Amino acid sequence: MMKNLKGVVHVSTAYSHCPRDVIREEFYPVPITAKELTNMFIDEISCANILENWPNTYTFTKAIAENMILNNDNQLPISIFRPSIIGCTHFEPYPGWLDTINGPSGIVTGVMAGLLRTIYLDSNKITDIIPVDYTVNALISVMWDTVNSYQHLNQTKKVPKIYNYVSSNESPITWGEYIQNMYDHYFEVPPLRAMWYIFCIFHTNFLIDTILRFWLHKVPGALMDLLLIISGKTPKMLKMYSKTEYMLDMLNEFLTREWSFDNENTKKLWLSLSKEDRNIFWFSLEKFDWKDYLKIYYFGVRKHILHEDLSNTKKAVSKNQKLFWLHCLCIVLIIYILLQFLYWIFIM
Repeated sequence: MMKNLKGVVHVSTAYSHCPRDVIREEFYPVPITAKELTNMFIDEISCANILENWPNTYTFTKAIAENMILNNDNQLPISIFRPSIIGCTHFEPYPGWLDTINGPSGIVTGVMAGLLRTIYLDSNKITDIIPVDYTVNALISVMWDTVNSYQHLNQTKKVPKIYNYVSSNESPITWGEYIQNMYDHYFEVPPLRAMWYIFCIFHTNFLIDTILRFWLHKVPGALMDLLLIISGKTPKMLKMYSKTEYMLDMLNEFLTREWSFDNENTKKLWLSLSKEDRNIFWFSLEKFDWKDYLKIYYFGVRKHILHEDLSNTKKAVSKNQKLFWLHCLCIVLIIYILLQFLYWIFIM
């Protein structure tokens, strides 16, 4: 037994119960316990049957872990922290730092580089992105609140407190606004490593998605692989598209839905901090400046994911202009071929 343990914070996710439309700072029932889940793996039940309405194993196991904490006699001074979608830093250690292409960072990188040309995404839905440095500050504050709430109790047995850390309540932003801001900065300072001019169609129809993926991903990918083979190099584009589209499919649930989150515990926590602590551990997202943050985000992706600095801006702009005219030429060529095909069908 850990007699000197002051507090524990379990980091879950705001989407642990994403089958629901409204997610409050409370525990919800799950279809199976952690112990039962272990037995089901032994019996080799299919993953799809276990997940039920959850879109992936990540969110599902987070829900299972929360349930395990609730039903584990609560002998630990513990709380649950649920952050939403993690973005780059806003201020610390410096603006724009990130080291992953998961979630929105991967989408932005793919579109910026001209790799992604069609994405199954509803631009009218509200997304829920939070800066990673704000998230760390909120997590530290949750630990402080957890220790304070338990140290005055004679026993530690109580229902653990849950903190939803989200941006959509105080400062909502849609996917469309997020993407448009990225586009604006792209035209100012495009990446030099772009393989094609920025062009991406967003939609929410599976049939259209299948057709567009074939013509905008697989056909260009196959042509690029053919050129690589002819030049004696290893083909890689079709494999890259296959992997990228698989990752996008995993995000479908979060690119086409929006949730209503309750975050009263998180708001109360912010109000309980002293002025000095707020300045050190700032995490409030009230009146958040998305325009400033998304500019930081764009240049963060450019620097830390694409590994480019502003010294190549002139070359990048020049290359982007050439890619633009090449893009226009291809569109004209496609229209010409289509018209010739229609002429052959209906006239000949």
